[in-house]
Amino acid sequence: MEQPDFATNPHAVLSDRVVIAMLGLPARGKSYISKAIVRYLELLGCPARLFNAGNKRRQEGSAGVDAKFFDAANADAKQQRERMAMETLDELLVWLQNETRPDAGCACGIFDATNTTKARREKVRQRIARENPPVRLIFVESVCNDVATLENNYRMKLSNDDYRGTDPEAAYRDFKERVRQYEIVYEPVDDESECRPF
Repeated sequence: MEQPDFATNPHAVLSDRVVIAMLGLPARGKSYISKAIVRYLELLGCPARLFNAGNKRRQEGSAGVDAKFFDAANADAKQQRERMAMETLDELLVWLQNETRPDAGCACGIFDATNTTKARREKVRQRIARENPPVRLIFVESVCNDVATLENNYRMKLSNDDYRGTDPEAAYRDFKERVRQYEIVYEPVDDESECRPF
């Protein structure tokens, strides 16, 4: 006897492996959105995990670096940031390809990093294009220009490990300078040139 359609969980028959790569300036809600996506996908029965490049930097002992670390003209720091971001992506891809829960064929890894330049996003595309079996890539750009929201977000950032034990006003000035450094190089997504299949 044929089972009715409602007896089959559509998420259990999917085999997609997906990377959602966040992008946007600091304190624009990337991590907030990422956590909401993870909760939602897990509710649907799709394994999902968040991989945060900033957490990797802090875990490697670079918590508390000042805004100069995020200056694009600081070649050594830029190289470190690129290495840590791509290592974070590699960790995500290893998890994604090994996620084999029998009750869910889908899996989604979220790459939570600024990814603010076209060059970085192209590196991400090229790295994911090498995966076999194939992995889908979705960029999600988080944009916020509301002054009151940004002010609140900036103040919330002062409680993370980067500013532990730092004078709040000094920390606030440093974080705003960090944002300014990212603004200098920030390239919004170009739908025409960047949103294309592999």
